[in-house]
Amino acid sequence: MLRFDRIQHLLSPEELKNKLVVQVGVGSGGAPVNDHLTMNGVRRWVLFDPDSYDDINLVKHPRNRGQLGKLKVNNQRDWILDRNPDAEVTVYSEDIMSSKDFPETLKQADLVLCCADKHEVRSYVNTVAVENRKSCVTGSVFRQGFGGEIYAYIPTVSGCFDCMNRTASEQGWNIGDSIDLIPEERENIYGLNLRDFKASGLSMDIQTIAIIQARIALDILLTGIERKFSPLPTNWVIFYNRPMPNNEFSGFLKALYLKCKPRRGCLCGGN
Repeated sequence: MLRFDRIQHLLSPEELKNKLVVQVGVGSGGAPVNDHLTMNGVRRWVLFDPDSYDDINLVKHPRNRGQLGKLKVNNQRDWILDRNPDAEVTVYSEDIMSSKDFPETLKQADLVLCCADKHEVRSYVNTVAVENRKSCVTGSVFRQGFGGEIYAYIPTVSGCFDCMNRTASEQGWNIGDSIDLIPEERENIYGLNLRDFKASGLSMDIQTIAIIQARIALDILLTGIERKFSPLPTNWVIFYNRPMPNNEFSGFLKALYLKCKPRRGCLCGGN
């Protein structure tokens, strides 16, 4: 059994043991999100990811070389159960866009974590979360690791992921679109046409965003539960690892804390 003695002065992990978290994506960003929440007391997991763990992932992903060639969901399940044998982990090596299990599983969730690197997957997770009125925390890393953003949809409290996208478009905050492609991206995207190729950041660039996503997720899971630290006063964080060209808001290790309310005419119906 995982001992929580060293953190019980801050929170009671026992209060989290029955919370069910459904997570989409356990890659270089999703794995550390899962790691931190597991170490803080989350024990019930359902994991979705169709990808395998390959040697190209070693420079970013925190799992071991001995796990190469195996499914990422299986590797993450093994890590969770090694860290906390009392955990309950169900895995699906499925693409949620065509999975019949995902919508049904999400109905039972206390929280949804979206750690996918494709915009269409994030939008789909948001749609299913809104339909079932489930809180959902989405994390994404900007190309080349300049930073990233973390967004929390909380029913009746904040707008959904689509509300955030609409607000970002109106304010000119679609940061990923303002980052110029490097030659490798141009060659792969427009030459070889490899699907979803993008120049990723360093492992620490990715994990910085993952830690913020884990913290916001923990805040939501601890709603109504006694703890010794205050929740972040925001549902939308844009974090810069380093300055971006032509972006006056960016900087070294700089965070913008924003709030996005439900938008009229949006998927969440303004509530």
